[in-house]
Amino acid sequence: MISLRCASLPAVLASSLFAQTLPQLPTSSPAVEAIRKAGTLTCGVDQSEAEFSMTDEHGSRVAFDRDLCNAVAAAILGQGYRVELKGYPDEDTALQALRGGEVDMVASVSDDLTHSTLPGIALARPVLYDWQGFLVPRSAGIARASQLSGHKICVLGETEAEVNLRSWFQRRHLNFVPFPFQEEGEMEAAFVTANCTALFGDVTRLANTRAAFGTHAHEFVLLPDVVAQDPLASAYRNNDAAFAHIVQWSFEVLLLAEQQHVTAKGMATLHAGYSPETDRLLDSAHALGRPLGLADGWPVRVIQAVGNYGELFRRDVGAGSPLNLPRLPPTPGNGGDPLQPLPFK
Repeated sequence: MISLRCASLPAVLASSLFAQTLPQLPTSSPAVEAIRKAGTLTCGVDQSEAEFSMTDEHGSRVAFDRDLCNAVAAAILGQGYRVELKGYPDEDTALQALRGGEVDMVASVSDDLTHSTLPGIALARPVLYDWQGFLVPRSAGIARASQLSGHKICVLGETEAEVNLRSWFQRRHLNFVPFPFQEEGEMEAAFVTANCTALFGDVTRLANTRAAFGTHAHEFVLLPDVVAQDPLASAYRNNDAAFAHIVQWSFEVLLLAEQQHVTAKGMATLHAGYSPETDRLLDSAHALGRPLGLADGWPVRVIQAVGNYGELFRRDVGAGSPLNLPRLPPTPGNGGDPLQPLPFK
């Protein structure tokens, strides 16, 4: 369990000069009321340990999840917000805790049919694009997955990952040589000792494996091949529409700030009139707090707390972190970056 507290934030801009007529969304929220009463947002995170995992799950991303929760907490609680993280061994356990009221939200879980149709659970739009791919040693001289034909590939057996991997090879008429394991720790040991040429799984997990190699991490590379998409989204209880809107629009603030090149440090010098989009971030001439049941100026507090999405991604899972993950699956013709903000109007 981790308790976090942010430093006092600078005063936000004054209230709007005039109020637009906006749709009135439900603002009575049991979750928000409980969070304000406690002065703390409680957030569930997946802290599965590789040596005990027997499923093809995402890798640990606690820093990224923490910042998503910080953004929501800053929107609701303002200055001096607090976040309490509760770690769970897997996504299903975390979602069970959410449904039981142990946590207010789960920062990120697989955005799929199974999770989105669970009783009592709802998902926001994807916050992180994970995918299934390959990790290989640079010394193997392999640049594309097609070169793995006839090579042993370490994979967790009897999982969706193995099914996807087998299908990928069959469609390309390649020689698939699986080396299945029942436990992730044993599989990674086989990979390190060169008993298989490649390690297969979600790239967040592969990146965690690579980072664990420490000074030897640079000797391993993720191949630019996508076997299956596996995006992640924030989860909350589906009986609290007001809280759901806050979670979703806090994330939209991060995306809009990135689009407008607004950073946490740059908030101090940003001024009204710079652009219509930044005016919305500053909340000038817009009563953006009212439809969400929040104080006006909440977008400013969110950006000051964690920065924009690009800052958050780079710091927590991207090039500025040990995971060094690319932002999106390297698939040609994927239609551009799907992480574009919705309009604030």
